[in-house]
Amino acid sequence: MVTRSQGLARAMLRRMGETGQPPERGALTVNAGTQDYLELLREEYLKPIAQAHANSTFKLVQAPFGGGKTHFLHCLRETAWQEGFITSVVGLSPKSCPFDMLATIYQAVVRELEAAPTTAYAECDHGIGDVLRAELDKRVAEYGVDQVRNWLTTELSRARIDNHSFRRAAVRFLEALLDKNGDHEWLLESYLRGETMERSELQPFGVREMIDEKNAFSFLKSLIQLFNAMGVPGLVLMFDEIDRIMSLTMRKRRTIADNLREMIDCCGQSFLPGLVFVYAVPPEFLTNLVPEYPALEQRLRGAERFATISPLSPLIDLDHLSLGTQDLLREIGLKLLELHNEAYSKNLDAGIQHANIDLLAHEMAERQLETGIRRTFVKTVIQVLWAQKKKEKTLALEDIRTLLDHQSAPPSELEDEEIFG
Repeated sequence: MVTRSQGLARAMLRRMGETGQPPERGALTVNAGTQDYLELLREEYLKPIAQAHANSTFKLVQAPFGGGKTHFLHCLRETAWQEGFITSVVGLSPKSCPFDMLATIYQAVVRELEAAPTTAYAECDHGIGDVLRAELDKRVAEYGVDQVRNWLTTELSRARIDNHSFRRAAVRFLEALLDKNGDHEWLLESYLRGETMERSELQPFGVREMIDEKNAFSFLKSLIQLFNAMGVPGLVLMFDEIDRIMSLTMRKRRTIADNLREMIDCCGQSFLPGLVFVYAVPPEFLTNLVPEYPALEQRLRGAERFATISPLSPLIDLDHLSLGTQDLLREIGLKLLELHNEAYSKNLDAGIQHANIDLLAHEMAERQLETGIRRTFVKTVIQVLWAQKKKEKTLALEDIRTLLDHQSAPPSELEDEEIFG
């Protein structure tokens, strides 16, 4: 019988074995090299923000494509969940979700909102509707329906939230939940998701303003202020540049720079209490785009890299980790061995497998392959472990070189794999 923890471990191994990409769930389980950064963010930002329900910060994460940006954001998401934060990870793309179109950005943010799962195997509350439902349920469980209804009308309806239409819609949505009015609930949730609607549908609720490019930043700020007013420990918004933006027109790049500068300034001036704003980019963002815009360059250039001795720095550079390439790969390999043992309830011989992982890490570090070395290493280690599960042996250098020279896909089916939500 495959347990749920085994099923999760096998699903993680399948994803990493097929693509070399880290898992979206359980990212911390296989994380290596960035623990110091994550703990520094926890101690210097997440915990103080959660305790004070105030302050905000901005961090720029830098690494080449395939250099671990997305994985780092997923690890930060799980770290933030441990401190009670709500998170949203948004992939930026010039075609589908560019940072110069804030209405689209708002829609993506509220679609990807997630609260911490109740267990490692449970689904997260996903999207603004589900997250608000979960927060309301917590408050009702603690205070009762009558007190919550009074809080909605006397406190939340008067909270400091920039956009009045957004605030009214949020309050009326929560009231619809208490009243179990499904029609109102559906309508107002659609509005909060930023969907196109008829103004006449919203007039009965006192909601007059529809989201567009002119007010989208106001909606985004109001979202952050809403969660702060509801007593949520904080909100972590993470934007991951998954496609290059340098091909965009000069006008679009300027708009992106202006939007980013405005978010940085809001964080610096604490206009958005409880916010951790993270923007992940490749190195050319700093070398090519930022110098085009002096106002943005002044905020990002010249700072020390984020570290224990400089925790206030905005720049987290994943290309400069405390571990060298070989040690980093070795640590990743050992994490994968632990995960493999959990997945199949079979402890492979530690001496044999450590020697194999050491040799593979050494060979790959010596070769210094193209960008994506970690993905190649991950796929190869999982392939090796799969074969070792059937027959363990110490690999020779020629075996390792053959594996690297003739990359083959891992098995298309992991035995007894269990798919679950």
